[in-house]
Amino acid sequence: MTSRPIWKTLEIAVKHIDLTSFRKRQGLAWNAGRYLGAGIATFSECTGYGSAAFAARGMEITPGWECTELTVDPSGFIEARIGASPHGQGLRTTLAQIIADELGVEPRNVRIIHGDTDRTPYGWGSFASRSLVISGGATLIAAQKVRAKLIGMAGHLLEAQQEDIVLNEGRARVIGTDRSITIAALAGEAYHQTHRFNGMIDPGISEKGFYDPLGTFSNACHAAIVEVDIKTGKVRIEKFLVVEDAGRLINPMIVDGQVHGGVAQGIGNALLEEIRYDDTGNILTSTFADYLLPTVHEIPTMELRHLETYTNASNLKSKGIGEGGTIGAPAAVVNAINDALRPLGITINEMPATAQRIHAAVRATGRNT
Repeated sequence: MTSRPIWKTLEIAVKHIDLTSFRKRQGLAWNAGRYLGAGIATFSECTGYGSAAFAARGMEITPGWECTELTVDPSGFIEARIGASPHGQGLRTTLAQIIADELGVEPRNVRIIHGDTDRTPYGWGSFASRSLVISGGATLIAAQKVRAKLIGMAGHLLEAQQEDIVLNEGRARVIGTDRSITIAALAGEAYHQTHRFNGMIDPGISEKGFYDPLGTFSNACHAAIVEVDIKTGKVRIEKFLVVEDAGRLINPMIVDGQVHGGVAQGIGNALLEEIRYDDTGNILTSTFADYLLPTVHEIPTMELRHLETYTNASNLKSKGIGEGGTIGAPAAVVNAINDALRPLGITINEMPATAQRIHAAVRATGRNT
């Protein structure tokens, strides 16, 4: 896939929200006493960076790499033990897909083991939008080693050249023939009939993959259209669009969910969430009655557009995505608020842009609300 410049997401976003038509609608709304605004935020984010980036900081403990241990048991069931930490972002599902695609089996035949230090390899957890790039990369390397072993065994048993063997639908097949053997049968042979391979394999099927990339760069453009009620300071988000480029998408539905969640957090940051203290340093917003979180009422239906610019900086051709939704959303929303309030000469430069802050700014202009 050819590379795209990072401004491509901006170009697509501006076209999709039809900014020219919006400006006409905005002018009519201003004349009618309604305050509409459009806000855009673009960013490029370093994601999935390995130990070299941390070593450059002179850190005594240098994180960055990941390890996956992949085993196929005698029944053909596959287990991957990882050092990274899935915590709801869909990593187990995605890693199972990577293994299943490489070995030609169904994802349901793959178990991902994590969070048990008695069973899993050392690892560095989930942060910095790294899980898929680095843990996924280590998993791919381990799966490629297992694949090579399975193909070598199948070639020997089926009396075929390794380049003529394909793995799919749970079988190793010789291209152009009806000769095949199940992955489960191959696994059983690796444990129970090792003498058949004349010393060409070690018993069992177990491989490790380590991965430590330099890092990747994701980019995105967020666009928001809002309406501000100057009588109350309330902000209603009419439209929210994300155009993002995270390279190859292993599971597009999971990517959508991560972007949705990140944008929701960003909207909360932009409009509601604030820790306030009294003069002696005591937190005043100590409960959810005071520290306000966004609900479905505040979060609009989001529109997502994906670009997939593959990167050679990742063996999966993927880039990190987990934190991207949170990066662009606050700036896009506040930019939209300030665009809406341009006729009043108001600029909100503090987050969250609460209804109280907006109302106070309007009143400071001397305008009768």
